[in-house]
Amino acid sequence: MSRAAVVLLASLCLLTPREARAQFDPLKGAQDWFRNLGKPAVPVPPPPEDLGAQDTFTLNPLALQYGRLGVEYERAFGRVVSVAIAPDFSYRGSDVSWHLTVGGTLGLRFFVLGSAPSGLYFGPEFSALYGRDYQDGAYSKSIGFGLGGSVGWTLVIFNRFTLSAGFSAQYRSVPDPTNPEPNAFRVEIVPLPRLAFGVAF
Repeated sequence: MSRAAVVLLASLCLLTPREARAQFDPLKGAQDWFRNLGKPAVPVPPPPEDLGAQDTFTLNPLALQYGRLGVEYERAFGRVVSVAIAPDFSYRGSDVSWHLTVGGTLGLRFFVLGSAPSGLYFGPEFSALYGRDYQDGAYSKSIGFGLGGSVGWTLVIFNRFTLSAGFSAQYRSVPDPTNPEPNAFRVEIVPLPRLAFGVAF
């Protein structure tokens, strides 16, 4: 080895900080390797799973033809299940009488294709309605309940927009403003086609 090379090597050793020289000490590295031999490796936590949009807010114009409000909020819980809430409100009135109905529908959806809230789903629905009437100078009220189910397909686009098509039907008792008896209701099957659009977030 030439004298210049020896001088250069000695200069690098002197200029290198002691901490850096200790960090690359081969003897210390071998000791650490033998010390950690047989110990389990520290597991690296997996990255958080990106489930995409979990909430949707949609409008269903077809519901207006059936006396329904057509507004719905849906929240996904995991990849398989979601819960949908749809409020109901209707009012009919004239100079001598009026009828008000408020309530809502709660639906549980199970997704067999896709990942909630996007994909093919089916599930049960439960509804409750409260009616208030004024006719011939007298007030009356009534309460109705319903049970049914729904099936449909929801598509979430770019995690921002949603389109949904489907059908639901309920067997329920609804307030009957045409019956002169107080607290009157009628039992009927209430169908509701679904062609909805909205936002996902």
